[in-house]
Amino acid sequence: MDFKKLFCILPFAVGGCGDITAGDPAADGYRFYESFRYYYIEECRYDGIGPYDCSDIYSVSPSFTVRLRIDSDGLASLNLDGDNYYYLGSEYDSFYDGVYGSYYRFYQDEDQLDLYKSGEVLAYWGSDGYVTYYYYQMPF
Repeated sequence: MDFKKLFCILPFAVGGCGDITAGDPAADGYRFYESFRYYYIEECRYDGIGPYDCSDIYSVSPSFTVRLRIDSDGLASLNLDGDNYYYLGSEYDSFYDGVYGSYYRFYQDEDQLDLYKSGEVLAYWGSDGYVTYYYYQMPF
């Protein structure tokens, strides 16, 4: 039985027939919805082969917070430590690597951002030849 109809049949129990799922992020069928915190940063230079010449890993306080929501229609809302960005489905891709698993890659001008679904790492690849890694915990 449809719970919405049941509540409308019994208005004395609920007091109305509004949308009972309005506050639930899963109500509209999101594909991905997570919030991550990163406590460590490492900066490296990179070329066509990969990253090299990395700095020492240092901690940040307060943590760097990232929130990502991808709706069922493919629209993505990305919040990077308070700054909001919005992407169409054609402006990002999904990939997999053998170290950290599945991730989303977002494109902005000549830069790209890789956000791993596990939350372990975030990588910002700048067009200036530097990549900044954000880690949840100290990588060993």
